[in-house]
Amino acid sequence: MATMNSSIPQHLYGLVDGGILRGRVEDGDDFDKCVIFGVTSIPSRALHFSIMTEAGSQWARIPLHKLRHTEPVEGGPRHMLPELQSWDCHGWDFSVTAYEYLREMACEYRTRDGIMVPASYWFTLDHTDNGYSQYPPEHKCYHLLLLDDGSGQIAAQPNNRILWRDDSFVHPNPTTLQEYRVMPDQTWHAELGRNADRNTFCNGVKE
Repeated sequence: MATMNSSIPQHLYGLVDGGILRGRVEDGDDFDKCVIFGVTSIPSRALHFSIMTEAGSQWARIPLHKLRHTEPVEGGPRHMLPELQSWDCHGWDFSVTAYEYLREMACEYRTRDGIMVPASYWFTLDHTDNGYSQYPPEHKCYHLLLLDDGSGQIAAQPNNRILWRDDSFVHPNPTTLQEYRVMPDQTWHAELGRNADRNTFCNGVKE
């Protein structure tokens, strides 16, 4: 578990918007090489990152949209921050993991405008010990994705905005997606004393 700051499971050699290193707020087209090695979670703010530049300077709290995992393609898209991260951070406390099953898996995520953006998996950040994350319908983890649309950008998206591409398992034309809904607000407990109906076992047989 981490509070506010954590190492990234696998650091990434990428680029940072040169403007933010030189005191400019506006997005620019000049980039400095960097290593992205840490992540920061502050409630009600976007994800921020710690980097090391090729010049040897270390920077903290670089916002998500100021980073690139690879050089942008000339004339390619540029996504604003709300298109890269749909929800601000839920709290100070979080865990960071890189799921082996999802390692470098291809996927695509849906923006607020309904556009599907191709990407691949990097790692996952999941908040804990706050009211949003403890309430099942509001829980959202953040899958960090490396975009493959020419922007070179990085996105942080929850489960319900991503479609994964596992050729050995995922059906190419799924028919059940429209049936899926938000998780119910029920929590599950093995101990009978914590259940609303203490006289009911999971199999429906009464005590």
